[in-house]
Order: sequence, then C-alpha cells, then structure tokens
Amino acid sequence: MSASRTPVPPPDMGGLTGDWERLKQLRDREARKDQDQGQGAAGDAAAPERPEATGEGQEEAPSARPRPRAGRTRGGRRPPPAAADAVPTTIRFDPEEARAVDRFVLELADQAARRTLDKAEVFRELVRLAQEHEPTRKQLLKRLK
Repeated sequence: MSASRTPVPPPDMGGLTGDWERLKQLRDREARKDQDQGQGAAGDAAAPERPEATGEGQEEAPSARPRPRAGRTRGGRRPPPAAADAVPTTIRFDPEEARAVDRFVLELADQAARRTLDKAEVFRELVRLAQEHEPTRKQLLKRLK
C-alpha cells in the first residue's frame, strides 16, 4: 500500500523579510568588536552595541551574548575542557564493576532529570566534591588507607 504524496506549499515567510540580513549584520558587528577588543576582553566597561529595532511592535535583538564554549554547559560547575586542552585519563573496571557504574550513572541521570549524563562528568564532579567537602574527603582517605 503506497500513500500518494501531495506537495506541501512552503510556509509564508513574509513577516521575516530582512531578518537574515539583520542577523548577518549583527554577527559581523560582533566579530569586528571582538577583533577590536583583542578577542573578547571580558568585563569591558563600554556598553554593548545594540542593533536597531527590528520593526513595529518588535523588541530589539538581545545584546552580544557570550559565545558557547565546547563541552557541556549544564550540570556541574563548569564545562569540560575542549578536546585540544584535555588530558585523557583512563579508569579500568572489571566487567561486573563496569555494569554497576553504568547503572549508577543511568540512575543519576534519571534522578537529575537529565536526558544524558556522561561518565566523565560524573567522575569530574566526584573529584571536585571530595576536594571541596571535607567529610567526603575524609571518607575517601579512610577507604584509600
């Protein structure tokens, strides 16, 4: 049984006339501004440049937003380092222990309401927790002795 496909007309984009051009101009302005400031000196006292109003009844586009960095930006204090800056570390588990770790990470993802959770992120946060939380650090030392 084959279904006949009727052509679907393209959506009416009449209300967006000129938006792509304004977006391109905004990006060009931000790129020039970054070059002028020596690739984004954070904390500059100058007010950020704002684009013109986009039309009647519309608000101005938001000012220059910080550019996303490589890696995860959710969960944990900071994103992982970019691949070029990362120092790889290997943890070896036997098959049974590896399955237990996988189950634990999946449980954490469910409890944190996260769609995905990387094992590396969990281990980074565990190390940070032990560094910052003295009772956890003491328990770790106790297990390692």
